[in-house]
Amino acid sequence: MKAFHKIAATALALVLLHAPSASALTIITTFIGGDAPVNAAGGGNLLEIVQAAAHIWESAYADTFTLHLYVGWGAVGDTGTHTLIDQGGIPNREITGTILFDNSGAVSLYLDPTPNSDEEYRRRTDESQDLGGGMVNVARVYSSPIGDAAGRTDLLSVALHEIGHALGMCTVNSAFIAQSGDGFLWIGDDLPYAGTVIPLASNNAGFTSHFDAMAVAYGPVMAGLNSDERRIPSALDILADAQVSNFTILSLDPGQTGANGARAPRGNVRVLSVRLPQDR
Repeated sequence: MKAFHKIAATALALVLLHAPSASALTIITTFIGGDAPVNAAGGGNLLEIVQAAAHIWESAYADTFTLHLYVGWGAVGDTGTHTLIDQGGIPNREITGTILFDNSGAVSLYLDPTPNSDEEYRRRTDESQDLGGGMVNVARVYSSPIGDAAGRTDLLSVALHEIGHALGMCTVNSAFIAQSGDGFLWIGDDLPYAGTVIPLASNNAGFTSHFDAMAVAYGPVMAGLNSDERRIPSALDILADAQVSNFTILSLDPGQTGANGARAPRGNVRVLSVRLPQDR
């Protein structure tokens, strides 16, 4: 662990020497090593995929803040894992973290060579749901994959999920701990869809930093991932991290433009209504 912190400190010093001044959310990603699993398909590059995911999240928040993430491959026992290294400031936010992606081969990963576009997925479904603060988008899911994406777990989606943890939804983040003790994340009056109540999943250790997939409509990035799909941040995902980390300048439908044009809706748009109690 000491060796890692020494590497991380050196890398951070190099990054800071060359980093531009931030005028909005900036996520700086540094590759710290490891090899892709032998059963991965697609031919894409881990760092480029993570940077594409970071750009999507950057597009959601215009608050001036810089997050440093060290990313790499390792046999981590899960598709991806996020570790908070440093947090602080007012408001409290994660400052430095690591994200490792599993290279054990336990999960067959799709490494998209064109992570800024979604041409491998032929259908998009958007879902909206009332969780107490009005109908809000809760899912943007691409499905019906073709080629190398078929039958595999999308690494871009994994990266989006793990960065979502780094932006606030993390069980050792002090702000998350303070706001999630009752098993819900409450969207405050200073954000859109105030009064929205996000139920959190639980395990033997207590409440987790994931949405309860049984209570929230299918598809949020922070509810989990499946093979044969790509999830990009929904308005609910963006609101959750904004609530925890006090981001105040939001784009709830940030999208991204790639080779096949903007990430615009294709396919189904479903609207669900599940209202939770308004009283805390």
